[in-house]
Amino acid sequence: MTESAAGAQGLNTPISYGLAAVCLVVFLVVLWFVCSTKSYGPAPGQPVGQAERTRRRFWYIFLGADDRVSTSKVQFALWTLALAYALLVIAFHDAVYPAGTLDPRYLLLLGFPAGAAVSAKAITVGQITGGAVSKNPPDFEKKTPAGAVKDIVANDQGDLDLGDTQYFIFTLVALAAFFIAFFHDPTKLPVLSDTLVGLTSASAAAYVAKKAVSPATVKVTAPVKVTAVSPQKGPLTARVKIFGSGLSNGTSGSSDPPDVTFGGLAADVQGNWTDTLVLVTLPQNLSPGTADVQVITSDGRTATLPNAFELTP
Repeated sequence: MTESAAGAQGLNTPISYGLAAVCLVVFLVVLWFVCSTKSYGPAPGQPVGQAERTRRRFWYIFLGADDRVSTSKVQFALWTLALAYALLVIAFHDAVYPAGTLDPRYLLLLGFPAGAAVSAKAITVGQITGGAVSKNPPDFEKKTPAGAVKDIVANDQGDLDLGDTQYFIFTLVALAAFFIAFFHDPTKLPVLSDTLVGLTSASAAAYVAKKAVSPATVKVTAPVKVTAVSPQKGPLTARVKIFGSGLSNGTSGSSDPPDVTFGGLAADVQGNWTDTLVLVTLPQNLSPGTADVQVITSDGRTATLPNAFELTP
């Protein structure tokens, strides 16, 4: 390497790092703002229509059908961002250095996480469609870094899983090796060892295989439905029985009662409740006239019976 070329490398390397990082940050910020939001309703115990919470659909690229951080999607996203950053750095070096060729190993590093994410999605959709499992999102809660890592290394029941943990650890090791090698020579993509690439790819394949043979790990929950109320009209002092199915998380005598609202106002659940029957007293500030009756179970499932009760003067 000539002295002028070495000087150019010393000048352009930090600039290339910065420009590549800025490009990725700008892209992610634009993606964040163009994504719409989804409402998750009010906080538990709050009347319907008040203090509604939302989440940017941007985060859906990391979440599974049950609103947990997806192990396979995270691996795919990490490798996509890592390679995009490296290729941008190389592109900003092009004025001085020719771009390196893409080593075939990177087809595996990208292909296996991508295949794992697509396969896991196909397996889950097939199980839900066939009725083998039912993934219902839990009540909305903000994700923390610790919670996200817990989701990544846990199975669908939330228990620590060796296969998911191995997949994540091997990916982090491969990424660390990639960036250490790349920062030593940012003019081309580094050549990773076959052993490291093989371990990462094998972990992805094992993750998909585990997903396919363990549908029983997914929690099955019955749909919630409100079929009738009794009486259908009455004064403010009336005690109303609500009939339906799945009203108590599928477990009779659950420690957490369902939330019941009349016209968006919270009613008081009385005594014991079951999957098929909930007894309530009316909200004291309910206005005369007809009102919708809504039941929200403690795991976030909702059912509404329109104009089900009429409050008489």
